[in-house]
Amino acid sequence: MLHIDAAVWEACQAGDKGAYAQIYRLYYPRLYNYGCKLTDNVVLIEDSIQEIFVRFWINREQLSAIREFRSYLFVSFRNYLFRLLSQSRELHADLPDEERYVFALELSAEQQQMAKEEEYQQHHMLRSALESLTPRQKEAIFFRFYENMEYDEIAAILQISVKATYKLMARAIEVLRNAYHTMPLVTAMMTFATLVAALGSVQLSAAITGTTLFPLPENFL
Repeated sequence: MLHIDAAVWEACQAGDKGAYAQIYRLYYPRLYNYGCKLTDNVVLIEDSIQEIFVRFWINREQLSAIREFRSYLFVSFRNYLFRLLSQSRELHADLPDEERYVFALELSAEQQQMAKEEEYQQHHMLRSALESLTPRQKEAIFFRFYENMEYDEIAAILQISVKATYKLMARAIEVLRNAYHTMPLVTAMMTFATLVAALGSVQLSAAITGTTLFPLPENFL
């Protein structure tokens, strides 16, 4: 389940703690997963999640829509986690900065183990392409293709304009497409199904192969 039921949302806003618990259980693993891509400090990740959910409960009546809540949650979590990381001297005090933090968007160990031996080179090239993206590009890819967010939501979380978000996404996809199309024997060995298995996202795989389910406006490319 990736979305909050409207009835649950309304009940939570009205003060129903059971509904609040449902929302917490839905978003806790998603925030935790996102936090693990920014740091391996589990304590700070968990502290940040707890803090922003306390704030959400206090401010729940001020949020007018479920979609607004999702952006609010990720923005609050990101900012609070960066603050804790800065205080713990894991990051510079003036973060967030595109070149001064790490975002670990990579193929999972399980996904890599699923690959056949003859596909090793293709997976290695794809992984290298992912690692070459800037932290902000990785975050944009994560939110768009793994969290299915719209560009305005991503822009709010990354605190940049929607136009800048389009450009960020276009450049990231271009890097991944170039890596994919230069792979040797790619049509024979790296099939679409294999690419999906490697990336864990049908939408991102489609974008890389040029059959994107999330088309980018031409004027932003």
